[in-house]
Amino acid sequence: MPWRRADQRPLGASSACNVATVVKAFYMSLLKSGKVREDLVCRLDAPASRTQRGTFVQRNPLAPKRTSRRPRVVTDATVQALFEPGILRSARDVMIVTWLHDTGIRVGGLCGLRFTDLHLVADHPCGQHRYPHIHVVGRNDNPNGARAKIPGALSRVQRSPEGHVIDGVIRAVSDDMISTFHAYLLDEYRPVQHFIGHQQALVHTGGRTPGAALTTAGVRGMLRRAGERAALSTRVTPHAFRHKAASDFYAATDFNAEEVAEEFGWSRPEMVTELYGKSASSSVLVHLGRHWAATARPSTERDLVPDRK
Repeated sequence: MPWRRADQRPLGASSACNVATVVKAFYMSLLKSGKVREDLVCRLDAPASRTQRGTFVQRNPLAPKRTSRRPRVVTDATVQALFEPGILRSARDVMIVTWLHDTGIRVGGLCGLRFTDLHLVADHPCGQHRYPHIHVVGRNDNPNGARAKIPGALSRVQRSPEGHVIDGVIRAVSDDMISTFHAYLLDEYRPVQHFIGHQQALVHTGGRTPGAALTTAGVRGMLRRAGERAALSTRVTPHAFRHKAASDFYAATDFNAEEVAEEFGWSRPEMVTELYGKSASSSVLVHLGRHWAATARPSTERDLVPDRK
């Protein structure tokens, strides 16, 4: 793209599609002023095409062709390496990795959490979940610029008559999430609470801006430094934890896309199937194991056993 510098990395497929949408809208708006050729607009305004599900989608010829999506899932070995002594340097960082791993929450939703969203007791007065949970809601006024990416119908902040946050995407929390939150709260949040003038749960606990709301870039930087200390061969991103949590839950529910979509905040179960259907390795390996066991070739297992003579 001509407006990007030579030293900038190429845009990803999702970002390139967003740019293509903006460029198309720009030229379509020029049609009314007569400053653009109509044949160009006709080429951009291609007729909608029918998908395999019977729905119609408006195609954008400027957008790159979508390839098969293969999510990058953080491995169990990587998670174990991050929790080795000395890798995560603070209670806050232990809490962040625990919450990313156990819920698969997006980093924008994690940094956007406020204390009013954390209902970490059973039978909370909000009345919407029997067990400890959180409400992930969209806000545009977070001081760190973080915003949860959730379906539009659930994006507004709702409150009960008693003033409790309700609705949004409701996520259950584990015992480890609760314990790491309280460890962070007691050991690191309270010593800097006199600097804090906002409601965000995650803050800087030291440095030049103690008490400032933690940004999504701060979480990514923490994971990058932790990966370097653990000598990991791959880069760990917050979204890789979401892919791991969703794919594990997808397999645990016997590949029930509806349950996964409801728990993780997707608007359509088809999104789960499209993204994780090809990565449901536990089901695939069962069939592959039967296929390998039925092979006609001689077994090579005896060649792999060390000679004990």
